[in-house]
Amino acid sequence: MNALEDLTRTLDRLQGAGELAGWAVGVADADGARLRVGGARSPGGAPMTRDTQVALSSCTKPIGGVLALRLVELGVLTLDDPVAAWLPELADPRVLVDPSADLSATVPAERPITLRHLLTMTPGFGWVSEPGPLADALAREQVAPGPWCPPMSPDDFVRRLGSLPLADQPGTAWRYHTGSDVLGVLLARATGSSVPELLAEHVLRPLGMTGTGYTADPGRLAPPLAPEEGGIKPVELPAGTYVEPPACASLATGLVSTVPDQLAFLHSLVGGPTVLSPASLAALRTGSLTDEQRRTAAGFVEPDSDWGLAVEVRSTGVIGWAGGLGTIGYADPATGRAAFLATAVTVESPATITAFDGFWSLFG
Repeated sequence: MNALEDLTRTLDRLQGAGELAGWAVGVADADGARLRVGGARSPGGAPMTRDTQVALSSCTKPIGGVLALRLVELGVLTLDDPVAAWLPELADPRVLVDPSADLSATVPAERPITLRHLLTMTPGFGWVSEPGPLADALAREQVAPGPWCPPMSPDDFVRRLGSLPLADQPGTAWRYHTGSDVLGVLLARATGSSVPELLAEHVLRPLGMTGTGYTADPGRLAPPLAPEEGGIKPVELPAGTYVEPPACASLATGLVSTVPDQLAFLHSLVGGPTVLSPASLAALRTGSLTDEQRRTAAGFVEPDSDWGLAVEVRSTGVIGWAGGLGTIGYADPATGRAAFLATAVTVESPATITAFDGFWSLFG
């Protein structure tokens, strides 16, 4: 596959220039899986291998979406019933008259928050780019979107979030990330099991994803790196991250995984062995953005793309997502091809953006 070899050469060049410590990339389709790795897990560290674990960051979100749809299939939840039965903290929310308004300037919610809202990033909460009291309060309460699992218990997280008004009416604007944080709390309460237990039972074990979880093997982890003048440096992690189970196991971020595991997961969405029915896969892969949601998704979702149930839907039909710590994974329902790339360097790095640009040639 020439595209894979061309991308390998690009990654080698970036690694040789000191812009990446190492990298891993793979493609899976009807012809099997092809993996390539290069460089080291960290500057001067042990070599990257096919079993190296990387931080998924937002590539966790599609996995959470699949878990939610599996539980819908099992009758635990429905997409359109209110989540308040399990999340009373989010019952009868107030909504700001404007996302930048004073926290007291609210009106009642016109409709309840549902599981579908969480998966489509339209529950009324999430990334608030508008400066103002709500953005300040989200940061102060430590419930604003970020690359790590929330540093508090699930109950405390949803209590803090529910104490604040929504930025928008549920089902209207697209706001990133926090719906997937809340999703984990919802699924755990609805089942009486923890998020790690649910993932293991319904997604990871059935798909043979033995290298995926919230804690990493220290001898396999490629720790997140960030660009600095003249090279790259380790990202400062919150204490215990990837070492101890998180206090709040998010379905927005927090998992570590391997390229083979991610290929198995992505391939399961487009023709490989799967945990979902054809109807659920079709729902996951169907975009639903309104014009208003597309406007508020600008800067996250590509201009010619859509959003399904926890995945981006590109104009070509390719589905998947990327993570801010240097991961990207997509799959093509038309061809059955899946691809995943890890640079382990944050997307603030020009090298990671160059690598991501090259990634798309794998679907050419």
